[in-house]
Amino acid sequence: MHIISGKFRGQKLNVPKAHIRPTMDSVREAIFSMIRHRLDNAVVLDLFAGSGSLGIEALSEEAKICHFVDNSFKAIRCIEANINKLHINKNVKVSQSSALSFINRCESNYYDMIFIDPPYKSKIVAKIVDVIFEKDILKFDGLVVAECSKDEDLSKIKDKIIKSKIYGDTMISLISRGINE
Repeated sequence: MHIISGKFRGQKLNVPKAHIRPTMDSVREAIFSMIRHRLDNAVVLDLFAGSGSLGIEALSEEAKICHFVDNSFKAIRCIEANINKLHINKNVKVSQSSALSFINRCESNYYDMIFIDPPYKSKIVAKIVDVIFEKDILKFDGLVVAECSKDEDLSKIKDKIIKSKIYGDTMISLISRGINE
């Protein structure tokens, strides 16, 4: 796996050997073509970070800070190795935690963009999005980028989905506060 664009373009990333499903390069390209214009100087949260590829890609596209969160020790070590390899230690925070525990400890109105890429079997995207908005950790004009199985039911948050695309078995959804908030 490698960085697809920005200042780190072409740099190879380590991937944990555990049960991690890294975001395919073609899907990452599609994601970043949709959100690139929002990343300059952004504060980003990468939940279920795995290798850290989404957050590192955001930093490559000029995000100011990225906070990586994963509950796997192997994933955290992999993220730290990738960060050290690219010499971006001052722009990042790394936390070993479950996504829900981390969100419950966050400051309100802090993040410009939040990536959610849980294991496909977990079917937890709608719940995580609800908690993000309940705890108010996303800035008012912020964006959640969720990657999940195309079969995952997101009907509970459909009023917040501003764009959704399917790539093979993967669904990418761009989510905002919604018109009723």
